[in-house]
Amino acid sequence: MNLDAFLIKAISRGASDIHFKVGRPPIVRIYGDLFVVKGAPLNSEDMSNLVFNLLSQARGKHLRSFTEIDTTYSIPGKARFRVNIYRSRGEYAVAMRYIPLEIPELDELRVPPAMQHFARRPRGLVLVTGITGSGKTTTLAATIEYINRNRKSHIITIEDPIEFVYSDKKSVIHQREVGVDTPDFLRALRAALRENPDIIMVGEMRDTDTISTVLQAAETGHLVFSTFHTVDAKETIARIISYFPEAQQQQVRAQLAANLTGIISQRLVKRKDRRGLVLAAEVLVNTPTIRSAILENRLEEIPVLMAKQSEEYGMQTFDQAAVKLFKAGLINEETARATATNPSEFDRAIKFTG
Repeated sequence: MNLDAFLIKAISRGASDIHFKVGRPPIVRIYGDLFVVKGAPLNSEDMSNLVFNLLSQARGKHLRSFTEIDTTYSIPGKARFRVNIYRSRGEYAVAMRYIPLEIPELDELRVPPAMQHFARRPRGLVLVTGITGSGKTTTLAATIEYINRNRKSHIITIEDPIEFVYSDKKSVIHQREVGVDTPDFLRALRAALRENPDIIMVGEMRDTDTISTVLQAAETGHLVFSTFHTVDAKETIARIISYFPEAQQQQVRAQLAANLTGIISQRLVKRKDRRGLVLAAEVLVNTPTIRSAILENRLEEIPVLMAKQSEEYGMQTFDQAAVKLFKAGLINEETARATATNPSEFDRAIKFTG
């Protein structure tokens, strides 16, 4: 198999992910669904050749002593992929995620306008959340590129691995890759505070120490972006607080209340016209009432506050996002109902608003 030719053909057909497994032909994910490519199944030798073609010699040696590795693979001028190589029942397996060479614009992705407002802020914490495959990395990349085009800032990104690659425009950008440029997120983040950044982008908040340092960075006057694997804004705040011992939780609530700028939570859903996926996004803006709810541990009130203040502050719940996409004709009623957090609220909204 000519790997580059195969990958280019797969992405030309809309593939977002490609999987390689011993005993099966390649498998591609197109608009959320998996399809098996016609052809002979891969054997152990095929997989070994594939794996060591994807890795440099140094990383190949690393893989022999570990059970999985994250890296990237590029086809010059054509495409770039995030790659995870791992073992399954003693055999190599590979998952590849397509990364476009051109960074899309926020409007093109249908990211709510609130993100541009967040990107213009001088300081604070902005989180993009959602399950794996919900487009968090792409939204963050589009946001950093928006800043790059519009602000004179020093931006440091900490990623594992580097996916989208930026070229300096109005901003100066340093991209640091975990395992290549720095041992881990925490050490890179602590070092970044001494490297005169205006903006820090942390690919993922994975542990208590990293979360604590992210909060400190926002507290000391930086604009910080990161991602979190949570399904909505309320859960994001609750999960961050729960990472800490009970004795520290009130302090963390105070830090979040004071420094959180906003949260964009994402779900990618199938378009009605079957021409791909469309973004449904929940938006939280840290208004005075939201701040009080966080500080006083009244998190269950947050979705209600978001819905009530949607027009004034540009917030929206997933229920409101689903209604908007349905009324715009982008998704069908069944998909919209499944996208909403409270299907009964969705039904009530379309019944009374027509």
